[in-house]
Amino acid sequence: MVAVDGSPPSARAVDMAGRLIQGRDGAQVILIHCVSGMSGDLFVGLDAVYRFMEESERLGRSILDAAARRLPEPRPPVLQLLHRGDPGREIVAVAREQRPDLLVVGRRGLGRLQAALLGSVSSYVIEHWDGPVLVVQ
Repeated sequence: MVAVDGSPPSARAVDMAGRLIQGRDGAQVILIHCVSGMSGDLFVGLDAVYRFMEESERLGRSILDAAARRLPEPRPPVLQLLHRGDPGREIVAVAREQRPDLLVVGRRGLGRLQAALLGSVSSYVIEHWDGPVLVVQ
């Protein structure tokens, strides 16, 4: 299972997962992308919310499609999952449901202060998922 967000570390995570499964019969790849909700104090109206949701889902599908295309030929079966919510929590919840052999995530390299203030998806996954995790820089 590979968490993807369209970033360079995410692309490297997909590449690594592709190398690890190459030549393995029966391998399947699960790609997950999480779309965050709108935040802020200003209510912008339902039309704007719907447009934001549609656009973020379109972008999420595009990110998943691009990640699937990065996998080496012959491509294994790929399950693409688009979830809405906190990325760390959603990734762990899906991992608990799917029980992958390995969960692969990219690391964006936030500084200590940024990671402390914003949190880190890779740190959250390592802390809350009880299976093996590969963090790719």
